[in-house]
Amino acid sequence: MTTRTISNIETSSVEMVGANRVLQALPTRNLKQVDPFILIHHMVPVDVKPGASIRIPPHPHAGFEVVTYLIDGEFFHRDSKGHDVVAKGGDINWMTSGSGIVHSEGPTESFLKSGGKLQLMQVWINLPSKDKFVDASFHNYPSAGFPVIEDENSSMKVLIGNYDGKESPVDTKTPMFYYHIKLKAGSSFNLKLDDDFTAALYIMSGKIISLNEDAKAGQLIHYNTDGNQISFSATEDADVIAFGGLPLKEKVVSYGPFVMNSFEEIQHAISDYETGKMGRLDY
Repeated sequence: MTTRTISNIETSSVEMVGANRVLQALPTRNLKQVDPFILIHHMVPVDVKPGASIRIPPHPHAGFEVVTYLIDGEFFHRDSKGHDVVAKGGDINWMTSGSGIVHSEGPTESFLKSGGKLQLMQVWINLPSKDKFVDASFHNYPSAGFPVIEDENSSMKVLIGNYDGKESPVDTKTPMFYYHIKLKAGSSFNLKLDDDFTAALYIMSGKIISLNEDAKAGQLIHYNTDGNQISFSATEDADVIAFGGLPLKEKVVSYGPFVMNSFEEIQHAISDYETGKMGRLDY
């Protein structure tokens, strides 16, 4: 096995999504994407007060996939295609926006009534040009369906892709991986990779060291494509998201909630939204 070298280590910026404070690990000033991953938002663990007003009202998307990994709490998804689903802790909500869809999301009414701990990761995954205008769709994947590989020092939940014969139930348009790794302090982890895949680690909590480089919660380590494994160890108990995939190597033109290959396609998406072709959705 050949261990990959580090390209760069990025620190998340603090952004607001509606009334919600999130860490944006991707894109950064120096790293635009980990192809095909184009955005990462981490809503760090927060104790939601009863009655808090933090729902995200209806808004459109087109040209990519919106993946919400709910770690703690209860989160609803509602869209213009008629889906109305509640995710529990450990679930994934997977929305393929394709030609366009309108959705709203946020903690459920019952969760907001009582309050509680909320944490999630939301990533945007680019669609290849041939799939930019597929029909929009949505799927909820319950936590119990994701395989977990564990030993006395680590556990890895296979959220997207497969590892050592353990395969996620998620169907993707292109090959990729997305793993939630828990590692005890003083333990090491070697993650096998496809030679052609991009790869990065996002540290949700704790501290790790990789190739003598330290990284802490809120930071992202981006690796070069020069080996078939990445190696790291935990200097504190750590929760890490490992992700990457077969790069699309296509032009990315983004405008707010739309991600396309050209500005003309962006204009088309804007027109479709404004004329109601993406559907309508009440709050």
